[in-house]
Amino acid sequence: MNTFNKILVSSVIAAMSSTTFAVANPSYEDVKAAIDNTLAKVEETKAALDNGTDKEKLIDLVTEARQLQKDIANNVLDVKRNRASNVLKQVRAALLKDEVQTAKESLADALNRYKEIKELYASNH
Repeated sequence: MNTFNKILVSSVIAAMSSTTFAVANPSYEDVKAAIDNTLAKVEETKAALDNGTDKEKLIDLVTEARQLQKDIANNVLDVKRNRASNVLKQVRAALLKDEVQTAKESLADALNRYKEIKELYASNH
């Protein structure tokens, strides 16, 4: 009986790790849309910061941008996406500390990084 259980468990684990359960790679359009959506949200955040929007709204916009960037699923872009995400973290931290100038500088850096990601992706596809 014990051997039967081991075989059964092994079979279940093998079935779960098979290609049947694999996640499909996102299409070009999906990745491009994720880049465009993230870039648009970062640009919206920059405009809001430049217009003096309140801190809570700015933090929400940065958080939304960070959530959107998670959909940029492409092995070539992962390192750049992670670095740009870290810059968005810096923006959020600066906003929490009421360091508006630092937030503006970091946001400009993030915007440039996402533009670079968009150009890199477009040039490879």
